[in-house]
Amino acid sequence: MNEEMLKVSRVCYQCGECTGACPMRRVSKFSPRSFVYNLLAASDSDKEEPVSFNTGEQSQWNCLICDNCYIICPQGVDFPALILNLRIEGEEGAGPKAKEDILAHRIFSEIATFMTHFDKGVPTDFKGETDEESEYGYFPGCLDYLDLFMDVGVNYHEIGDYAVKLLNEIGIKPRIISLKCCGHDVLYQGNYNIFEQLAAYNTEKIKKLGIKKLVVSCAEGFLTFKKYYKLEAAGVEVIHISQLLSEQMEFPDAEKARNRAITVTYHDPCAMKRFQLYDAPRNAIKKSGVKYVELTHSKDNALCCGVSGMMNCNDMSKALRAFRLGEVKERKVDVLITTCPKCLSHLSCLKHESEREEEREGQGEGESKSRGGECEYNFEIADLAVFLGRLLDSTSEHTV
Repeated sequence: MNEEMLKVSRVCYQCGECTGACPMRRVSKFSPRSFVYNLLAASDSDKEEPVSFNTGEQSQWNCLICDNCYIICPQGVDFPALILNLRIEGEEGAGPKAKEDILAHRIFSEIATFMTHFDKGVPTDFKGETDEESEYGYFPGCLDYLDLFMDVGVNYHEIGDYAVKLLNEIGIKPRIISLKCCGHDVLYQGNYNIFEQLAAYNTEKIKKLGIKKLVVSCAEGFLTFKKYYKLEAAGVEVIHISQLLSEQMEFPDAEKARNRAITVTYHDPCAMKRFQLYDAPRNAIKKSGVKYVELTHSKDNALCCGVSGMMNCNDMSKALRAFRLGEVKERKVDVLITTCPKCLSHLSCLKHESEREEEREGQGEGESKSRGGECEYNFEIADLAVFLGRLLDSTSEHTV
């Protein structure tokens, strides 16, 4: 642990606010307060052997890096940065072994690593009008890879299709740029060498193309480009699509009236918290005329979907997802909207699993509960761009 991080940690006075706000504390004995205490105690110890934070209930790998603790800390202790630092430092030591034991979707980390060996980015075959001279560059993220490996009843490719459609709707014809993976997951897994290679390639390409406004529809892409790439120093503004839609999207009165029959709520991705990007997606939703209701835990206090950096897909993460979807169910909404493909994946996974279990049970009784009865989570889970795009697309075969 470097001296700068230890210095930041020493301002902690063990008030416990962080532990009270920690989603993991709901399903385990993980405690940010205790973690900081043990870390400082170990750093001040005269013992020759360092204390390990790789295993057990207080493992660094149990942290979701959701920012709840950082937001509420009266001393400004950046616990997520501390965890990230430990993971990066442990990459050459005991970290990789511990990481392998809990990585749920290793294939995506392998794809990111694979990208560093070839001069080629993500697929960019999306519908819509584009302009290769535009100062706006739209990066779809790894949507097509999610389609390949995530069987949870979600069409990820249409997020990019509808994102471009919505940008066209507000008068923007973007360039769809084929960057490599932004590196969010490998960074959160402590593999800083791979992240640096991805970031170097992407930064150079963005500059070379002359992009002035980098638009993303992925919450984790927004966080990674804005916080870890330092693109603003190069004159590049990182924009989440919800910010543009909130400011410029308009729905005709007739469509607003029709949409009032739809009740929706919004799940705040953890990646939006560092920059407190809360109002833009909500305002974009409300502009459509739908009835909007807020979840019990929202904005600064929103609960994580349970999986961070494509890790920790276990009983604890499943319990967090169940708790979150339970909140949604209580609101009796038609649609749960989010702006993070990972949240969309993990919440849809539990819903999809629940539907399949109900169908199997129903078939055992001679009838399908998924057809004849009410599903446990009887609402749709959708990406913001897809939800708004479908509302505008009267010729779409999909229904909201």
